[in-house]
Amino acid sequence: MRDNEKILIIDDEIDICQQLSGLLNDRGFSSKYFTSTEEGIDAFKQYSFCLVILDIWLNNSKFDGFQALEKIKELNETVPVIMISGHGNIETAVNSIKKGAYDFIEKPLDGDILIFKVTKALENYYLKNKINNIVKYKDHNYIAKSDSAKHVLSALKKITNTDSSVFLFGSHGSGKEFLARKIHFESNRKNRNFRVMDFSNSENFNLENQLFGNEEKNNQKAIGILDEVNGGTLLLKNIDKMSSKIQGKFLRILEDKKFYRIGGLASKKINLRFLGSSTLSINELRRKVLREDLLNKINFFEINIPNLNQRGEDLNDLVTEFIKETLLFYKMNIEIISFDIVPFFSNLSCITNAAQLKKFIEWSIFMFSQDNTKQITKESVVNLLKGFLKNYNNNENDSFLNFNLKDARETFEKKYLSYNLNKFNNNISKMSESIGMERTALYRKLKSLDIK
Repeated sequence: MRDNEKILIIDDEIDICQQLSGLLNDRGFSSKYFTSTEEGIDAFKQYSFCLVILDIWLNNSKFDGFQALEKIKELNETVPVIMISGHGNIETAVNSIKKGAYDFIEKPLDGDILIFKVTKALENYYLKNKINNIVKYKDHNYIAKSDSAKHVLSALKKITNTDSSVFLFGSHGSGKEFLARKIHFESNRKNRNFRVMDFSNSENFNLENQLFGNEEKNNQKAIGILDEVNGGTLLLKNIDKMSSKIQGKFLRILEDKKFYRIGGLASKKINLRFLGSSTLSINELRRKVLREDLLNKINFFEINIPNLNQRGEDLNDLVTEFIKETLLFYKMNIEIISFDIVPFFSNLSCITNAAQLKKFIEWSIFMFSQDNTKQITKESVVNLLKGFLKNYNNNENDSFLNFNLKDARETFEKKYLSYNLNKFNNNISKMSESIGMERTALYRKLKSLDIK
């Protein structure tokens, strides 16, 4: 059985569900099925699926197939969805693709055609994931002209090609996840998977399912991150938020080199390189939150990542790189003609980390692109900010330059976060990923700024 190929089936006819599940299981795939969109979407939230087969017309469901497709794409836009229908025509097929489906199959289902399209969809999914992992690392380099950044690269060179566990300590937005990817893609595990397990939402009751996977009595399996990353590298992000229960399970994994899926009886051997990241240092973790025996067993090699204010010599190159990346990513034909634009971005003292700097540059360029601007100068960015804050306060006397630093930052943050909430339709997960801010910190910030 191909344990890593998990398929979700949603169809209101139990006979169709069983037929599809049997057909897929006979070909070595693992599947789960549900007869309502509510149950199916709940399962999609809990388990890691690589493909969804979704009926368009569903009775006794809160959402029809197209609405369910939209919900699934909001949760994870990379997972392919194959739509099926007994009332299909060309228009239905075209609408399915337009709305984000990977493919469309008409009922009654032809088994060979179904398996062919499922196989192609999964191949496409794995290829995109592989490319995405590589691109996330290779699209930009870790710029290191400053002594503090050079020290980080020097430390990385010593441990990258080993199997040593590495702990990346630094403030939010300092580049911990990027450096974790750099370690993986320059190591002898580069051809295996790299995954991130984020413990920042300690109230997520599905963390164990996501991590260990699940086995049910009828032998249906939901594969977890440990299965997917076996042989590769796992980043334990925000390790300081790891619950005491999961700490105990990780200690057992490190000691026995194996784990059990939830509800499973057979153990799975595991071979992983562990990386960790936190805004707390190892000593702070040891004093406050993590078990001493777990830290000793992982035996992290600690790397302290500098803040932006410690990387003065890197700032101009970082700004230039972020501008190039943004223009390339959005395929914008905008010229940066003013020599003072780079120092302007570099000297914004209200921006404290690289992630904030990148997002502010992206926002500025994006706002100009809406007006079909072809050139960006320091003066045009300053005027943009003046108008931005003026519109927010609806007061002609308010000016960006008249605010003190604290009020300017708070006003900008409030407008910026409100803009992104609207942009992502109040989807905190997508917004958190886009602006480079962990969910719990984002919730706290929204609350502190009184943003509903």
